[in-house]
Amino acid sequence: MHPEHAEIENMTLPQLAERLEDLDGRRTPVGWVPEDAVERATVERCILALVAADETHGAKPMACNMEVKLRSKEQLVNARVTGIGEGGIRIEAPSKWVVGTHVEMQVKAGESDELGLRVRGIIREIHGNQLRISVAEQPSEGHERRLRRFVVELIRHRSGS
Repeated sequence: MHPEHAEIENMTLPQLAERLEDLDGRRTPVGWVPEDAVERATVERCILALVAADETHGAKPMACNMEVKLRSKEQLVNARVTGIGEGGIRIEAPSKWVVGTHVEMQVKAGESDELGLRVRGIIREIHGNQLRISVAEQPSEGHERRLRRFVVELIRHRSGS
């Protein structure tokens, strides 16, 4: 392992988000230089590991502001991602939910009602209309790519950083 990558493994989620933004800023019209591409993949992997962790470690989630549709077998509602942190994604969603419900979060593709990126998760905690959704599962390779893009998009929509 590259020595700098060992440093990445010990970063907090906000530090990883900052590193990702720095790497994105160094992207050229043809992509990243090989070292940056490898580092970016390592940063993304570490971010996913933290977000997919089954337990929170007391770290405050990063604020986020992104509209999503939240779907279960029983319902489909408009919701808002309010945070991303260790142990999952925080969502403000109307309606009644039950811990353990499998859900799908759908990011709007644009101005239309057309839906874009979809990722699956499970509701781990409920406090009023605030849900903590864990993305910890053994995803297929395709789902993992969608999850990575979803989490990176959430980081781009963070607020209060």
